[in-house]
Amino acid sequence: MSEFSLLVEPATAVAAERVDQLAAGLADDLRAVRGLRVAYAQSPTTAHGKSQQAWELGMLVVGGFFSAATMRTIVVVAVAYADRIKARSIRLRRGDRELVITGTTKIDEALVTQLAALLADPAPAVGTGPAVGEADRGALPAKPSGGATAGS
Repeated sequence: MSEFSLLVEPATAVAAERVDQLAAGLADDLRAVRGLRVAYAQSPTTAHGKSQQAWELGMLVVGGFFSAATMRTIVVVAVAYADRIKARSIRLRRGDRELVITGTTKIDEALVTQLAALLADPAPAVGTGPAVGEADRGALPAKPSGGATAGS
């Protein structure tokens, strides 16, 4: 099973709560895609507190078995969402590879091929991506109390 991170980048500076709402909205849209697992991305926290990990603001981790139809649906959802919220971009990342989608990105076979290349093995080296919390299929885990930290 493969996975990649997905980062919502608003067009203008917005409050952390709004970035979180934007990521949650995209997660809701992606949950409609059969076979995808969606969770908030996590990273080790540097502050002292109850939680060993902190949520990456605006970042999701999407996992599953990616057929050609699933990959096409992911790009359709991401482009439509970027257009709807007027986002600067939505970045799909796996290791050191990245695919940037905007609301004006043309949905065609070349874009699906680029997503396939992003998901292709060899898998990224250990430690290059965000840690992923366990989540039920299609559900976002509850956020720990104490606020979120800004992500990359």
